[in-house]
Order: sequence, then C-alpha cells, then structure tokens
Amino acid sequence: MITKIELDDGFLPATISEVVKRNVIHSLNEIKTINDKFIINDSSFMRKQSNNRITPCVMNSASFISSKFQHNLSLFPNCLGENSINQQRIDGLIKIEYNGFAYRIKDKNKILEVAFKYIESKKLPNNVIYTLFPMFYGMYVDRLCFSIPELNDIEHLFDIEKVNYHYKIGVEFETGNVASSFRAINKLNNLFHDGHIDGGCFITSIDKKNSATRIWPVSNRNGSFQELKNRAYISQISLPLICIGFAPDDFSQTAPFLGANGELYELENTSRRDLETNFEIFTKNDGLEFLKAPFK
Repeated sequence: MITKIELDDGFLPATISEVVKRNVIHSLNEIKTINDKFIINDSSFMRKQSNNRITPCVMNSASFISSKFQHNLSLFPNCLGENSINQQRIDGLIKIEYNGFAYRIKDKNKILEVAFKYIESKKLPNNVIYTLFPMFYGMYVDRLCFSIPELNDIEHLFDIEKVNYHYKIGVEFETGNVASSFRAINKLNNLFHDGHIDGGCFITSIDKKNSATRIWPVSNRNGSFQELKNRAYISQISLPLICIGFAPDDFSQTAPFLGANGELYELENTSRRDLETNFEIFTKNDGLEFLKAPFK
C-alpha cells in the first residue's frame, strides 16, 4: 500500500502523533492481494440484467478494504476496529497514555486571540474562525493535553504543566464520494466537541487518477484528498486531526478482485460468447456470469 501523510497539524504531542501514524499505516500496509502487495485489478466487466440490459459492474468491493483495515487496527494493544461512540459508528479507536508537557490557557477569554494568531501564521481565511474557535476551546480550556505549534509569541498566555493523560483518537476510513468524506470529518468534529474523543485520524484515497476512480471506475466512489483540497476541506476541520492518504502499490489485469465477503476472487474465461452482443463470457466461482468487451 502506498501511503502519504496529508495533514499533521501539530496539536497532538509528537509521541501521540507518531503512534497514530505508525498504527494506521501498518494497518493499511497489511492489506494485501498478491506478491505481498496491494495490487488492484482494474479490468472492466459488465453484467446482463433481467431485462437483458447490459450494465457496467463494480468489480472491487470497498468493504474488503475497510473491513481488513478495521481488523488490522484492532490487533494493536489498546486499539479497536469498528465500534460505536455516542451512537456514532466509527472505523477505529486508538487509546494512548501520555506522560509529558501540555498547555492550558490562563484566561479562556484569550482563546479568540490565540485562534486569530493561528489563522495569521497559517495564512488561512478569516472565516475558519467558526471551526477553529470550538477546536481551540476544546484543546486549551476543556482539556490539558495539547501542544502549541508555531505560536511561540503567545506562549505567555499559557501555563505549561507535566501531565498524565489517556488520549482517545477516533479513526474514520472513507472509501465513498467527497460528500461522504465531509460527513466523516464532521462526525469526528462532533465527537471531539462532545468530549468523546481527543483527536482524530481521517483516511481516504490520495487522488482520483491513481486510486479512487481506478479501484472503483464505474461507481461514484471518487472521494480523495485531491477532491477535498479542491473544496478547501481544511476549513471544515474542528479538531486535532491527522490525515493519511492511500493508493494501491500497482495495477494488474491478472490480479484477483476484492470480494464483499472479505475474500479475493477471480473470473474464469468460459470461451463462450453472449449470443446478442458477442461479448466474451466469464464466470465467478458462484456461477455469476460477467461480460467483457472489447474482444478479439
């Protein structure tokens, strides 16, 4: 699996951030198809419906990837795969004990000043204050467990204390469309605001060309960091968040497909042709027939 750190905002202490990234990237890398790698078959096939209409098929199941990831993450100590928090389903939860230094603001009325300083330092549009204010309040007033990235000129507004804290990091692994990605980020935002998690990790495809639309070419699963960046997704983030992108190691039309049951599957060429279309007929091991074109 190819992985890429798309965002690490620096609010989580470095030791916590490294554990999250290590566990998540390892869980992604353990999703394999052939040759100890995550190689995707991006071949196009069709199915004949009951009304004899020929329609394209989604050959690779998104649930194959997400369920494997959830299982792999659950194998780490103090980590859960798919679970429910406050009646919200999330793909994972990472619990980490932290012994180190953290910042708490001396006067909570100064939170707005801190937020605007951050906006200025990052050259962000002023309207992100609507998401940053509740985030900063949650970090530096409600909790005592966060760092201050690149804001040395306002450290005098904070007390620095040695703390022992048990972090809860919510994980969302999104393989749907762009709207689904925004819903996943918003879910993490709300869980943070309500005090159920202390930060988040969001995972989706790196881009469309080499991951999302190539794994699922005929579906609307086009969500990716490429698309999120086009829609200024960072302005929607309202919690300490790590973002990680993924893509297959390679593509091969001889690789197996990803089955919805968590198993890999292959198609067998029957050497027969469909009478109406003359398309080649392939079969799955359960007897389902698939059609392929172009043909020789």
